[in-house]
Amino acid sequence: MSLLDIQLEARNLIQLRPMFLHCKTTGAGEFSEVVEIAILDITGTPLVDELVKPKRHIRQIASAEHGITDEMINFAPRWAEVLPKVEDVLMGKHVCLYDLVEEMQALKNSNFNNHNRWIFDEGKFIGLMDLFSRYKNERDSRTGAMHTYTLDDAARQLGIDIEIIAYRRAHEDAWLLRALLLAIAGEKVYY
Repeated sequence: MSLLDIQLEARNLIQLRPMFLHCKTTGAGEFSEVVEIAILDITGTPLVDELVKPKRHIRQIASAEHGITDEMINFAPRWAEVLPKVEDVLMGKHVCLYDLVEEMQALKNSNFNNHNRWIFDEGKFIGLMDLFSRYKNERDSRTGAMHTYTLDDAARQLGIDIEIIAYRRAHEDAWLLRALLLAIAGEKVYY
């Protein structure tokens, strides 16, 4: 697939007017739950920006990364209270995430741990980490597998200014997802 094909794919995705979703999690790997969720529309308007109280505690390593502690979410709404708003915003829409596997796992865990049904069409969720890896088209010389990049690395390589002051929260990372897609499509990213 050529660079032009990837740019066309990004432009076509923009035409679908996707939502941009980013979660901060408890950091418990396959048992991870959402502790903060942000959803922006194609214009960058925030539609959801909520702290969430999970069933499990936030791991120290996750708190060190995103700055959200158990004390901060002590009085936050539980997932079951946030979910109706998330469902209203996302239902029937295409949704861009960065790390599709990890974020979908956290979303599903939050749903199942609170006894909520999963009603989303998973085919409408798009992983921008995969899109960026194909855009860069760099392979590991030993395995032949595509290199993957952190969201920070992807943004830097596209020339997106990511000034980090202390911690970046879900809202800022959702904005970065939007900027990443626009940059891959060859469009101007406004700050």
